[in-house]
Amino acid sequence: MNLDDWQAYVIGGLFAVDGAEKWAATEFGLLVSRQNGKGEILVAYDLAHLFLFPRQDGRRKTILHTAHEMKTAIDGFDRLRSVVEAQPELMRRVQRIYTANGQEGIVLKKRPGQKQADRIKFVARSKSSARGFSADVIVQDEAQEESQAARNALTYTQSAVPNRQELFMGTVPEEGVNDSEVFEGVRDRGRSLEPSRTGWMEWTPEGSEDPELAPDIDRADPAHWAASNPAAPHRLGWDVIAEQHDRDTTPGKAAFSRERLSIWPNRSTYEGLSANDVDMDRWYENEISTWITRRAALAVVIGRGGGYSSICGAQRLDDGRILVQHLDTNAGTLWLAERAAELRRELSARLVVLDEKNAATVTSDLSRAGVRFMAMHMSEVAAAFDMTVEYINGGIIVHPPQPELSDALASAVPRVMNKPQNLQTWDQSDPMVPVSSVQAMTLAVWGLKKAESQQARMTSAAPEVLAGTGATTARTDDVLTMRF
Repeated sequence: MNLDDWQAYVIGGLFAVDGAEKWAATEFGLLVSRQNGKGEILVAYDLAHLFLFPRQDGRRKTILHTAHEMKTAIDGFDRLRSVVEAQPELMRRVQRIYTANGQEGIVLKKRPGQKQADRIKFVARSKSSARGFSADVIVQDEAQEESQAARNALTYTQSAVPNRQELFMGTVPEEGVNDSEVFEGVRDRGRSLEPSRTGWMEWTPEGSEDPELAPDIDRADPAHWAASNPAAPHRLGWDVIAEQHDRDTTPGKAAFSRERLSIWPNRSTYEGLSANDVDMDRWYENEISTWITRRAALAVVIGRGGGYSSICGAQRLDDGRILVQHLDTNAGTLWLAERAAELRRELSARLVVLDEKNAATVTSDLSRAGVRFMAMHMSEVAAAFDMTVEYINGGIIVHPPQPELSDALASAVPRVMNKPQNLQTWDQSDPMVPVSSVQAMTLAVWGLKKAESQQARMTSAAPEVLAGTGATTARTDDVLTMRF
């Protein structure tokens, strides 16, 4: 393969190693506009991992090449297959090429001492992708279309891999259309100046990541066309780009900005976010030396990109105020179910709540851990947001001294989930300051109110039989139970 200079530059970054001879980037994101030759990078990447870099412990190496749709995954398979079949020296190392629908992949001949040969498989992403086997390398093509549920099904296949790597390759997502939380999380970690094992490359106009500068970028400037299209003009002609610009009738050339210039500013005021309406002076005034003890409502929340998770609780005090407390935040989500079950027992939790979309990836884990929960839909999440802001400013919500929760609340900003109905929730203003604890606190407050309203309804019902349910109620140690 003859790669363009920019393609070879990307490959060089992908295969950079650290002092321990492991991949410097365990996750690597690439943002570049369409028709610039990302497909050739993927073929070169698959080839190198399959033929050049076997596992040093002699065990099978598995490369999992995924895409949002199977037709895209098959296209990647056909590209790789055509290169391998054209090279006799590569074909001599191939045991079998699988072409059956849903089985696309290449298996090499066993290396000396191997029990199972190295392989590459091509699949469409889903909540069940790759369940049951381990992958050393995962390719995430069309990364702008990847749900957290699909990502978790893939990334946990790498839990026991000593030298893993994930490649995310995509274009700018369309707000409200693409499920881009995972790719956005990689972008934020990649753009951060903090040391990490995240690699990030993007071909975009200068200032396009800045929400204050991005709106003023001249979409008609050929210099910005060149900055965003490294394959122009030999793969993509200037005349084609000019036509795409002139024919775009979307407001502010939004489609051209997204598809051809890859303008993707960080989240902030540019995307309708503003400083939140919480009275932080009132928040600090409401700090008390009381901690949650029992009869709390718990909420679990997964942070952007699935890099961390949080649990918070809310408890009604004797004076009528609501005590909120950050209970735990940790990396990833594997710890979440067990910890939620532990806290539920310790605090005699009345209810565990979660956002049905945000926490979809951990619901089965919670169920296996014996944690019964209530899933909230979008309007309920928005109601929780509005209620929490009102309760904080009204002095109804109090909290123990927890600087991490206070800092997160001060940094959090509102994000519109549904513009027609103006449904809002929390978001980060700074990608380095997580707000999952604030979101969990908000849902916990809603969960407490929900539990209280349910108890009030059941208490007001006939104590012997709840009409139409066949259920009877009994009160033991101030806990309302239902017997069917």
